Amino acid sequence: MGEEAAEVVVRINHPRLDNVFHYRIPQKMDKPQLGMRVKVPFGHRVVEGWVVGYSKPREGIHLREIAEITVTEPDFTEEMLQLAHWMAGYYMHPLSEILELMSPPKAPKRPLELTTPESLPQHAEEIVLTDEQQAALTAIIDALKRQEGGSFLLYGVTGCGKTEVYLRAAQAALDLGCQVLYLVPEIALTPQKEAIFQSWFGEEVAVWHHRLSGREKYRNWEGIKRGYYKVLIGPRSAVFAPFKRLGLIIIDEEHDSAYKQQEKPYYHARQLALWRARYNKAVIVLGSATPSLESYTAAAAGKTQVLTIKKRPPGRYLPRVSVVDMKEEVREGNLSSLSRYLLEQIRLRLAKEEQVILFLNRRGYAPLVFCPSCGEVLKCRNCSISLIYHKQTRDLRCHYCNIRRAVPEVCPSCGNRKGMRFLGTGIQKVEKELNEILPDSRVVRLDYDTTRKKGAFQRILGSFYRREADILLGTQMVAKGHDFPGVTLVGVLNADLSLNLPDFRSAEHTFQLLTQVAGRAGRGSQPGEVVVQTLYPDHYSITAACQGDHHYFYREEMRRRRSLEYPPFGELIRLRLTGDDEEKVISLSAQIAEELRCILTPYQLSVLGPAPASVVRVKGYYRYQVMLKGKCRPVRRKIRECLEVYQKNNSVIINIEVDPFGF
Repeated sequence: MGEEAAEVVVRINHPRLDNVFHYRIPQKMDKPQLGMRVKVPFGHRVVEGWVVGYSKPREGIHLREIAEITVTEPDFTEEMLQLAHWMAGYYMHPLSEILELMSPPKAPKRPLELTTPESLPQHAEEIVLTDEQQAALTAIIDALKRQEGGSFLLYGVTGCGKTEVYLRAAQAALDLGCQVLYLVPEIALTPQKEAIFQSWFGEEVAVWHHRLSGREKYRNWEGIKRGYYKVLIGPRSAVFAPFKRLGLIIIDEEHDSAYKQQEKPYYHARQLALWRARYNKAVIVLGSATPSLESYTAAAAGKTQVLTIKKRPPGRYLPRVSVVDMKEEVREGNLSSLSRYLLEQIRLRLAKEEQVILFLNRRGYAPLVFCPSCGEVLKCRNCSISLIYHKQTRDLRCHYCNIRRAVPEVCPSCGNRKGMRFLGTGIQKVEKELNEILPDSRVVRLDYDTTRKKGAFQRILGSFYRREADILLGTQMVAKGHDFPGVTLVGVLNADLSLNLPDFRSAEHTFQLLTQVAGRAGRGSQPGEVVVQTLYPDHYSITAACQGDHHYFYREEMRRRRSLEYPPFGELIRLRLTGDDEEKVISLSAQIAEELRCILTPYQLSVLGPAPASVVRVKGYYRYQVMLKGKCRPVRRKIRECLEVYQKNNSVIINIEVDPFGF
C-alpha cells in the first residue's frame, strides 16, 4: 500500500490505547490538517480523535476510512502538537490524555461575535523606576529587540517592585507586535493582576482559568488565537493558550508549587513555559524573591541570566524580624498558640490603629510526633524524611522507603520522659483564642473554608484593605502577592510545621513561605516587624529566612540535596497504585518494585518502597507508592514497558508521576 494514511489518536483515555491508529482518507474527503478533530470507526462504534501525523503503514494491513471531519479549523497548532508529543514522552502519559488537557473550549450554541478590543491605556500612576529596576528592564527589552529569545531570573526582594518591571516589559513586547503570557500561581490573584494590567493596556488584556463561563472561555481563547488580545493572565492552565505571536512569558512567583498540576495528567507549568519560549524564540522572565532550587541552579550554571533587585523603592523598608523559641514558652507554662512577645506586639499595633497579619503554617498537615521539650521530630535514617504516625497500626513510617518504628516513650534526642505530642494547631482554635484574648479587635479569617463561595476571597481581602478589620488570620493564601499598606506586624505562628512534612523539599518550602509572609509587612510608610514563632530557631531554613541570608540557605540546601541525589541533582518518578482491596494493592506494589529493581539496578537507579501514601485511604481506595530515584530519563522506555504488563490489571490503577511534588 503506497498511499499515506492519517495517524489518529482516539479520544479514549485508556493505558492500552496509548498509540496512534492509521486510517485511510476517503477519495471525496479533503486531506485533514494536522490537529483536526475527526470521527473514525473504532471497534463496533464511531469515536472522535485527532489527526497527529501522516505515514505509510506496513504492507498488507487493511485500513478503515475516516468517517467525518468535525471541525473547520485544527484544534491544535503545529507548536501545540509538538508540545503534546514532548509532554507525553517526558511525563510518560498517553498522548490522548495530553491532547484532552490542551483541547480548546466548546463553541457556544449562540454565535459569539469577536471584535478587536480597544486599547485604553490609563497608566494609573507613573512611577519612576529605581536604578536596579531600570537595569533589569533594559536587559529584558534588549533581548526582546533581538528576537532570539532569552531566559531571565528576576531575583528581587519582596516589595521591590517587580510588577513595575513586568508592566514596562509587556509594553515593550506589545510595541514590537508581540503577545504576552503572564502566569500567576493562584486563580485568586488574577482579578488583582488583571486590574493592574488593564490600567496600562485596557481591553487588550484577557484572563484564562477554569472558573470562567463557557462563553468567556471561548471568547478569550479565540481572541488570543486570532491576536485580538495582546496580554493573557492566568494560572498554570493558561500555558496552553494558542498565541498567534508569543513574544514574552512572565512567571510571577515562579517558585510556587501551585504551578505543578497534582492530578493526571501531571505537568509543571514552568517547564512548559520554558519549552514554549524556546519554540517561539520568546523571552521568558521567572520572577521571585525566593527562586526554586531548580531555577537557582540553572542560573548558577549560566543557563539563565540573573537580574537582581536587592532594595525596596524609597520610603519602603524591609521589616525587622524577631524570633521566638516556642520551647521556652512551653517551659514557662504558656501553652497558647500566641507567644507572650507576639501578643504584646499585637496589642501595641492595635493601640496605634495599625493592622496585623497572623499566618498559620498549615501546608499539607500530616500527623507528626514531636518532643515538646527539645522540639525533635523523628526522621527516617535512610531518607532524611519525617516519619508519619499511623493511627491504625500505632507506629511511625517513612513514606519513601516504608521503614517502621514504634513511637518512643523516651525522646531519643534529649531523654525527655514526659511523652511525645502531635504537631499542629487548627486555625479555628486560633481564631477563638484571639476573640477571647482581644474581644475588641476585628478578626477576619482567610482559609479554604471561608473562601469556598464565589467572590468570598476578594470580599475578605477588600474589607481588610479598607481597614474594616484589624487582624487577618490566614493560611498560605495570605503569603502570595498581597499589598496592605496598613500592615506593620506579621506573626508566623508555627514556622516549622512545613519543615517536618515527609517531603525532601520541606526546608525549601519553609524558607520560601517565611520570606514571602515576611514580605507582607512594612509595605506602607510605617516600618514593619515580623515575629516568627518556632521550635527550631537554629534550623538553617528559618535562620536564613529571618536574617535575609538567601545565599546561605541555597548553599546549604544544595549541599544536602546533592548528597542524597534529590532534584535538581537527580530525578524522581513516583508510581502510585490505587485499589479497593488493600492486600492486592500491597502485593502488586511489591511485585512491581522487585521487578524494577532487577531491571534498573545496572543503571544505578534506586527503587524505594513500596510504602503507603501520606493519606493511605481516600474514598474507600487504598494508595501505595514506589519511588524511583536517579538518572531516570535514559531508562524511561524500560520503565514504561515494565508497567504496561501490570496496567492490564484493571482492579489496581497505576499512575506515573514524573518530578512529583508533595508526599
